[in-house]
Amino acid sequence: MKKKQFAALGMAVILGISSLSGCGIKTDTPIIGTLVGLDSDQIFQVENLICSREEYMLILMNTQNEYKNDFGGTVDWNAKIDENTTLHDYVMERVKEDITLNYTLAAFATDKGIQLTEEEKTNISAAAGEYFDTLNEAEKDYTEASVTDVESVYTNYLLANKLYSQLTADVGTRVSDEEARVIKIQYIRMSTEKNKESEIKSTYENVIDLVNGGYQQFSREAKQYSEDEVIEKTLKKNEASLKFEQEAFNLSDGEMSEIIQEDNDFYLVYCVNSYMQKETAENKQNIITQLKEDAFQTQYDQFVDNAKTDFNTKAWNKMELSGDENVKNADLMNKYNAMTTE
Repeated sequence: MKKKQFAALGMAVILGISSLSGCGIKTDTPIIGTLVGLDSDQIFQVENLICSREEYMLILMNTQNEYKNDFGGTVDWNAKIDENTTLHDYVMERVKEDITLNYTLAAFATDKGIQLTEEEKTNISAAAGEYFDTLNEAEKDYTEASVTDVESVYTNYLLANKLYSQLTADVGTRVSDEEARVIKIQYIRMSTEKNKESEIKSTYENVIDLVNGGYQQFSREAKQYSEDEVIEKTLKKNEASLKFEQEAFNLSDGEMSEIIQEDNDFYLVYCVNSYMQKETAENKQNIITQLKEDAFQTQYDQFVDNAKTDFNTKAWNKMELSGDENVKNADLMNKYNAMTTE
């Protein structure tokens, strides 16, 4: 069965939401009443979901080696990317953002009763085994991970992806083509700052007669009289803000508007295309995507605001990028993405 693909490492960008580390995650805060906190091999917790050191190290190794591959295999991790941040610091923060986000989404999925199917569990087991078999001894020693840890990472990332799909499944279903309609117009703008109102109206009436009579093209008249350098616009109905833009949506192909006044500006609008099919379809999808993201963001924020969280800063501070040239595997998420498209 074809599964919907999401790029797990790009979730934060696609969804436009903050990671847990950017949403006020509590650090080194014992749980009041039990005071158990986190063990030394546990990096963070969201509700009942705990990320182990081994799971975290898998993502850390993978991300480090992605950067190494991008830089041709050799990286100066102490290089400054800005005045206060080294490349090492940047990678450490990126990994923290990525994994805390996805595990938070996984915990949210569990809270919503979302589960993996038996087929998905089987696929995860197979993909995790394939990935683990690609690790050499240096990589296993660095991460101290088992195949079970790989399965946990894949499980939580897939739950995160399923959450977004299921929570937004019904969002945007009522967006119509009319709401998303995109049109192309040409227009003339003249202002009373440069012309008398009577002269503007006289010019426009002359243009209307010439164009409607078939003696001139509107674009030629627009280039001659408009005070704007640009005479043609593509407009989206849901973004039209000016009065002349809004009224343009009432025009048919080849039709001109009446003279439109907006403060000191006077407009004359000509409709080139009253329904741009491809652009309308794209705009409709963009509107739906934004509605889904907004709806998801609201629910995500509510969950994070009320979730029990803890972060083991002491253990995290002890983590380091590997300096061993034999630690080079960057296939963790490649295997995951391949699994989700089977």
